Amino acid sequence: MINSADEGAPQEPREDQGEAGELTPEESPPQDERTPLEILQGEYDELHNRYLRLAADFENFRKRSARDIESRTSSAIERFAKDMLEVADSLERALVSEGADHEGMNQIKKLLENVLDRQGIVSYESSGEKFDPTRHEAIAYIPSDKDEGIVCDEVCKGYCLSSKVIRPAKVTVSRGNEAEQS
Repeated sequence: MINSADEGAPQEPREDQGEAGELTPEESPPQDERTPLEILQGEYDELHNRYLRLAADFENFRKRSARDIESRTSSAIERFAKDMLEVADSLERALVSEGADHEGMNQIKKLLENVLDRQGIVSYESSGEKFDPTRHEAIAYIPSDKDEGIVCDEVCKGYCLSSKVIRPAKVTVSRGNEAEQS
């Protein structure tokens, strides 16, 4: 039973209670009991971690920017090369129609080939190779003495930029000898 005298008397806080009568865990020291060195060490650790994250983010940004620039440069060269290949094809057709002994046009063709080579754009030969859909565009499928699937004739040259095909060669492909098949 509780005495009425005990009810109104002010109670003294116990050791495990705070001033307002709240319970506080005994093992955690109050915030104000940390030494200035511990406080500074905690701030230093936080700032150092932020610095390391920022440095890593900046390094990633730098690498991503370099890749983007390389990609844009390569894309610009590829677009320009495709336009220049039309000029090269027209020059090739003009040489065929005028005759290969036209000195001025031969010089222009050599100059154009040198410019394309400096940019890493090279043509590749397709006649006699096995048809490869990544490097060839078939425009005709004809009977011939060659085995089936072999490129018979190259109508338009194919070009690569480094190892990437920027324009496939337009070719005719052998259907094989139809007399032997029947």
